[in-house]
Amino acid sequence: MKNLLLTLTLFISFNTIAQEIHSFYTLDVPRSKSSEFIKMHKKFIDIYYAGSDENKMESTWLFSHTYGSDFTFKVIEVYSDVIAQASAVNYGAEVFKNIDAMDISYDEKKMLKDEWSIYFQLYLEGHDDEVRVTFEKQIFITEKDIDFSKKHIVVFNNNNPKWKDRTEYISLWNKFTRQPAIDLGETLAIVPTGHYSGSSYTFQAALWYSSWDSFLVNQNSIENSGPMSDDRKRMWDIGGSHSDEITTFLGCTWSSEANTSKTFTIAK
Repeated sequence: MKNLLLTLTLFISFNTIAQEIHSFYTLDVPRSKSSEFIKMHKKFIDIYYAGSDENKMESTWLFSHTYGSDFTFKVIEVYSDVIAQASAVNYGAEVFKNIDAMDISYDEKKMLKDEWSIYFQLYLEGHDDEVRVTFEKQIFITEKDIDFSKKHIVVFNNNNPKWKDRTEYISLWNKFTRQPAIDLGETLAIVPTGHYSGSSYTFQAALWYSSWDSFLVNQNSIENSGPMSDDRKRMWDIGGSHSDEITTFLGCTWSSEANTSKTFTIAK
């Protein structure tokens, strides 16, 4: 059994070792509790990072539903590879350990743990999750400074090409979606991911915009791009089912200078 597990681990490592793993969570937090949830999310992410750096997510990102799918928040946890994701410490256990290590009274620790129970119940009820893997060579990040202390518009484009068609689809997507968006100059980042585990689309791309105006410039460019070529029609034909989610970026554990941080910054 140990040899089998080792073989499986090595197989997974060789296939995904150079690819970041993104754990996605969509949360069904009641709208009336949204503001309270965001404050608690920051508090407990900060506590999670208060102790050792060992076996922890590299960063975490929070988005709110704006248009599209039926969820309140989307949380993305980033890991260097599948091994790091699989061996990461438990979020709740690490929070409790770090609360116990705080130089505060027993009653204050109990209050924090009781608040965690409220937070985690909001996180857990009605949530959905999946694990996705990045396509490293397809990621685009602008050379402009991205201020993660400010809110952004982030559009998640979802397509479901069959596995046998996905390589061709990505090549066409590069030509007709990714590169035109880069050339236009309004997109801050493009982060494409593929399905790894769970249940979701085989291809997804997150496109970041600094504002609604930037997003609309990109949309107008698409709408005025003229008749579809045969290759573009092919992209849509093999793309399978399609949906879009427009979200608002609410915060992350990256600093405004785009460096990793142990503090969750709520975007303004």
